[in-house]
Parts: sequence; C-alpha cells; structure tokens
Amino acid sequence: MSHPNYPNPPHSGPSAPPIPPAPSSFGAQPAYEGQYPAGPQGDYQPGPYNQGPYSGEPGKSFMTTWLLSLLLGTFGADRFYLGKTGTAVAKLLTAGGAGIWAIVDLIMTLTGNTRDKNGRPLEGYPENKKKAWIITAVLWLVSIISGILLAIASVAMVGAAIDARKVPVAPELPSASQAAPAPSGGSTAGGRSALATVSEGNTVKIDVLDSIYTDKIPGMDYMTPKNGGFFALDVSWATQSGTSFSSPSNFTVLDADGKEGELVYLDEELGPLPSDQVGAGDARQGIIAFDVKKGPVQVVVFDDYGDKAATFNLTAQ
Repeated sequence: MSHPNYPNPPHSGPSAPPIPPAPSSFGAQPAYEGQYPAGPQGDYQPGPYNQGPYSGEPGKSFMTTWLLSLLLGTFGADRFYLGKTGTAVAKLLTAGGAGIWAIVDLIMTLTGNTRDKNGRPLEGYPENKKKAWIITAVLWLVSIISGILLAIASVAMVGAAIDARKVPVAPELPSASQAAPAPSGGSTAGGRSALATVSEGNTVKIDVLDSIYTDKIPGMDYMTPKNGGFFALDVSWATQSGTSFSSPSNFTVLDADGKEGELVYLDEELGPLPSDQVGAGDARQGIIAFDVKKGPVQVVVFDDYGDKAATFNLTAQ
C-alpha cells in the first residue's frame, strides 16, 4: 500500500491519451473548430426564414420582386431582377406565357416559394406577405369590376348606335298629291304604273307606290341637299316575262329645267331598292331618292341598253 506523503513512482512506458470531455447532454454533438456556430445545446442553429450559409452577395427583396411580378410580370421583369435571365427572356417573348406564366409567378412569390438564381429565399417575406396579399386582391377585384362595367358600357353604346340607325323611310312617307302619270316609251298599266320592255322578251311592271319631298332623310341627317331637297320614291319592280335586274341606277329624275337630280345611295336600314336579279313572277320593292329642285319632275326608267323604257310625270312638293 502506498503512502500519501510519497509521490507516485515514475513510469517508463508511453503516457496514456487524455480523456475527452463528457458531452453536455445526451445526443448532443461535440463542437470542433471550423464548424458553424453552436447553439445552446451545441448543434447548428439556422438563420431566420430558413436561410442557410450563402455567399456574401446581398439577397433579393420580396417587395421588389412582388411589385415587378404584379405590374410588369408579363415582360419578365421579376425574373430579370432575380437573375434568371434565360427564363426572363422566354417570358418576355411569350408575353408572360399569354398571361398564365405571369399569374403563376405572382402566386409563387406571394406564397414564399420564389427563389433567386442562387436558390435563396427572398428577404422581407414574413414581414410583408400579408400586406402584399391584401393589395394584390384589391387590385384584382378592381380590375374585374372595371372590365365588367366597360363591357356593359360597350354593349349599351353599340345597341344605342344600332337603334339610332333603324329609322325606316317607307312607313314614314306621307301621301303627296302628284299629277296623273303620263307614261312615255312604255305602255300604261294603271294609275302610277307602267309596263316596260327592258330587253328582248323581258318585260317589267313598274309601280310608284308613294313619294315625298323633304330636306332631310331619316337617319342620314348629315346629308344636305344641293338642289333644294330630296325626292324619295317607294317603287315596285316586278318581272312579267323573262328575267330582269332591278337597281336604283335604272331610274333618274329630271327637274322642270331638264337638270338631272343626283341619285342618293341610302343606308341598308332605310330599305333601298335592291340591286338583284328578278325572275318571272317575282318582284322587288324599295326606296330610291334624288337630290332635285322642287316642282314638276319627270321620272325616267331605262332599259338594259340605256334607252328610255318608261317615264312618269310627278310633282316634287
């Protein structure tokens, strides 16, 4: 047995290695020089918003990325900002993938799933995500309401324009007193009718159903008469034999001085005499109008060769 007052005897063999320190708690890992900073229990503690050890380059801002995606996402501005040049150019050339790509990128940014070119999350997301969601929702709601109101206004304007042009002439033509017709170049077929031969074997019965002299044509108020007024005739063109071609250009009107009135081409809503092929037993009816001086007029109907086929002596008053 050794005495406590005597030192331990020296050992001639190699010294034993030092005993390593006991771990601070069960399951903890020892910290060695060169590793990441240790937390209270000695293990690695990640930074805020799940950030790992990245390079010293500044991170990209969530607010900047969100605003670029919201306002200029169709042009790929958000991806240019994040350094994703290749996909940014593709997004620009496709107009944001016809808008779908731009919406997807915006939603990914709002949900915190967007990363920069180095795979880092955006800075400031936790603090600003609620505000970004609210502003985006308000802007989307305003855009939808504005689009609906604009569509309703456009439909209303188109409807009003169509209704304004639907002003029929024929029903508004009052009866006017005219001199008895004296057909020339064609046989008389009735009070204001004539039977005309427009070509060999082709005969047409022409009737002047009504007439009016006015300084304005309904629905065409922008037109101003040069010779005093507009003489409008409601006529019927009925083929008796063969075939014929009805057209306003088959008619002309001469005033008392022999001056030819100018033919007025009426809008379709006013029901002009159609230019159409008319078979035997068939008829066409419509309005023809001329800018002519007030007073006695002669209505001349031409055949297919440009010669007079029938005439009517009427009065524009």
